[in-house]
Amino acid sequence: MATSKIMHGARAQVILNGVTVGLFTNVSYGMQYDITPAFILGRFSAAELAYTGAEPIGIQATGWRVIDQGPFTKSGGTMPRLQDLLNAEDMSFAIYDRQTDKLIMKVVGVRHQGFNSSIAPKALEEMSLSFMGLRLSDETAENNEAAGASEI
Repeated sequence: MATSKIMHGARAQVILNGVTVGLFTNVSYGMQYDITPAFILGRFSAAELAYTGAEPIGIQATGWRVIDQGPFTKSGGTMPRLQDLLNAEDMSFAIYDRQTDKLIMKVVGVRHQGFNSSIAPKALEEMSLSFMGLRLSDETAENNEAAGASEI
């Protein structure tokens, strides 16, 4: 029996800190490297492009605002309350493929950055959550610092 190789929304399952979260209708994420051009005397164009860093991972998750499942609840997004910021811990954010049971993406060192919500007549209330994480891995490769990298 052949199965589709293309990932789609019905296959995607969002996991926050090991807990399946069923509130989201859309998740977008991205990773970007810093590249610095090296300009030298005697030429107009850059002589080289050098990788100089990796930006934090940005994640946006949008879904329905469910009563008792707001951004400060564990199942709604685990945004720390203001009085708890000093002791707030990192999270993990992952998407699994329900069909193959493969990890599609996992971001570690995630912090909840903020949220927006909108409500209007004759519409369901939506909420968009912003996260920032340290490293993104997918089903094809782990993404870690090289051996010997400095740690805090």
